[in-house]
Amino acid sequence: MSSLPPDVSVRVEGLSKRYRIGAQLNSDEALVSNVGRQLVAPLRNYRRLRDLRRFEEQADEENVVWALSDVSFVLRPGDILGVVGRNGAGKSTLLKVLARITEPTTGRIELRGRVASLLEVGTGFHPDLTGRENVFLNGTMLGMSRREVASRLDEILEFAEIRKFADTPVKRYSSGMYVRLAFSVAAHVDPDVLIADEVLAVGDAEFQRKSLGQMRGVAEGGRTVIFVSHNHALVSSLCNRAIWLERGQLMASGEVEDVLNTYARSQDTHGSDVAHRTDRIGNGRVRVTQTFLRGRDGGPTAAVAAGEPLELVVRYAGESGVDRLTVNVTIETLLRERVATVANFLSGDELLSIPAEGELVCSLDALPLNEGDYMLTVRLEADGVTADQIADTSRFHVDPAGFYSTRAVPGARSGMLLLAHRWRVEP
Repeated sequence: MSSLPPDVSVRVEGLSKRYRIGAQLNSDEALVSNVGRQLVAPLRNYRRLRDLRRFEEQADEENVVWALSDVSFVLRPGDILGVVGRNGAGKSTLLKVLARITEPTTGRIELRGRVASLLEVGTGFHPDLTGRENVFLNGTMLGMSRREVASRLDEILEFAEIRKFADTPVKRYSSGMYVRLAFSVAAHVDPDVLIADEVLAVGDAEFQRKSLGQMRGVAEGGRTVIFVSHNHALVSSLCNRAIWLERGQLMASGEVEDVLNTYARSQDTHGSDVAHRTDRIGNGRVRVTQTFLRGRDGGPTAAVAAGEPLELVVRYAGESGVDRLTVNVTIETLLRERVATVANFLSGDELLSIPAEGELVCSLDALPLNEGDYMLTVRLEADGVTADQIADTSRFHVDPAGFYSTRAVPGARSGMLLLAHRWRVEP
């Protein structure tokens, strides 16, 4: 019987998973060598079995890799957890352990109620069975009775948009049809915990919209969703909690925006001095050497207050004789979401007879950005041709305090912009 309190749906304590990397055997096609290998095979197999039994004592050897290491977190009914991290960070391993596909090496997992998982497209489908038959097969594997599957069959086929092909073998389905049907089955078993791993990556925009709505519906019904995705904008819009894994270790856990921003800030940043960076495109006639924000005191700053005037400075160096320069600066979140663009062609300011070195200064009367971390991407065009384009040239933090006359400042989830406004009542 579960020891989980009523307000907890998932509890993970000290979860670790390690794998043994087997050494590759040398292949020798000589007849004598092949016969010799067969003769010593029983002894070799015995040694391998002994090594496996001694696996617990080999944790520090080079042939052991930790996919997860001491991961702990707690989820409550209604939580939608986003799991983020680089490729190989342990995200999929975590889901497989939670879904009971593989056993943990150490640690404890407690989940309340029925668990439905969708980890790979078409997992549990038989290619020679029809879509209708696979619904019954997959639904049964997920814990539904035949009567439950029959009562929801029409709804499952309608959601997956394959009613016309319900009696066609699934081996003739496209990958999109496969994933729609697999997701539809998993989402309609009324799971207490729904586990999904990048299942929306192969769906079209309409399917993604429906699937997101379905997962939100699961959470609003008091169930729990655990979702892995590299699309951080999607994680931000769908989830209320997040964890960040790095090399199997839990680096951050908490509110989704806090975790995503912590993860984004941890990624390699080149700083404001970009003169020597090579990840740029353009003919090089003019190159960005540095970008920064200039505050009220006239000096560079990495933290600004929303609503205050400031200057955006782009330092450059290049050839002499450039007659006309165009500068385009994009403000983006650390998740690569575009917030705003400032450019001289938008303001109607012509930049003519450009010296070989200098500063391009954009004055902003007020910065209406909500609290958060942002970065700049710059593109320069010399005489109508791209001279330099470089991303993430500098980063800055916005503090919304003081933007409004009261202390009531909206959180980051309320939007990216702070709009100056007033209210009144009229009869």
